[in-house]
Amino acid sequence: MNEEQFFKDFNAHCWDFTIVDEKDEEQPVLQVGLVATFYLVDAYLPVRRKHIAEAFELYCKHFGEQLVWGYMGSEKIITQDFCPQTMNLCLSYIQSDGLADSASFMWSSQQGFQHSGKYMFEAILPVEWFERIHNSLTTIRFYLPVEELKGSGRIHFEKLILDTCKILRPLHGTAGLGIQNSYEIQNYQHIEYELLEQYRGIDLTLLIASETWRTGYSNLNWYTYLAHHWVSKLGKTEDLLEQLNDVRIGILPYEWGTIFRAGDWPALGKANVDPRPELYVMVNEVLKPLRVSNIGSLHYGSIAGEVRLNERTSNQWLRRFDLPKDTPKQQPSPLYRRISATEQQQLNASRKMFDDLLNQVPDDKSKM
Repeated sequence: MNEEQFFKDFNAHCWDFTIVDEKDEEQPVLQVGLVATFYLVDAYLPVRRKHIAEAFELYCKHFGEQLVWGYMGSEKIITQDFCPQTMNLCLSYIQSDGLADSASFMWSSQQGFQHSGKYMFEAILPVEWFERIHNSLTTIRFYLPVEELKGSGRIHFEKLILDTCKILRPLHGTAGLGIQNSYEIQNYQHIEYELLEQYRGIDLTLLIASETWRTGYSNLNWYTYLAHHWVSKLGKTEDLLEQLNDVRIGILPYEWGTIFRAGDWPALGKANVDPRPELYVMVNEVLKPLRVSNIGSLHYGSIAGEVRLNERTSNQWLRRFDLPKDTPKQQPSPLYRRISATEQQQLNASRKMFDDLLNQVPDDKSKM
């Protein structure tokens, strides 16, 4: 897949990807775009709060001019317009004493709690005693429109994910196509259910994480990142390269973990066309030993008879890239097989020998 094909596919289904307000058709209440989520532990520590401030500052460096409105506060939420002064206040707020106070904030390109913005950065930071007692996780999440992938944007997006992982050191997380919901998420969970049924490549992330997500990752997407002590259970980098022997799959190790990229472009995973995208399946087969055994329920349940995710269907969704039982192990395609270091040396030697041979052939003009 290339850029043209990706946007052709995405635009062909764009009417499914944007749900607007019944009272104002110009305002989206739910949409599909790029969503990156990072789940952290021990984020009440001063150094970890500092890292979160650095990650927010990094996002603002690239997209701060798109943010217009949001809030800060946990027990008492204070809404305000976003500006450079607000950003500086938020940076100080993030680094408040996590041993004594929780913190949460959200800044969006869209004004109001009822509507979703294409650009957004938000976080929930539990206080120390709450994390210790309830095994809660800190969640950092941001949104971007898919248009940010155009041109060199795909390279910039990968660098943003890598830089953010280096700063935050997440236990696990994902980035790729996902549902961008508003603050009023409970009102549209039945629509989320329908989208997830139709498009398997679209992710659903939650701002409030389950305590079980400390035991395994809860999502797999275009980019999936896992902490080093988890990835080490799968073997060395060489072992992963052998299992994921496809040059279209990116393996990006950094000091605190590894990022896995399932292809050069995200997949929609249309249920009636490509419900199990090839590269997502390959990454899933390797990483699933590290997956949480029970994700819990991703929705609150029906409030008026409509269908929403429950614990059973949430766990089915988590396993959407699993191959049916007794399916033969998928062999790497010879067209995309990685070349080993030894093979590369042999190719270089053969190329040099061929170049030397060409240099020895006399030019036809010299014979005249």
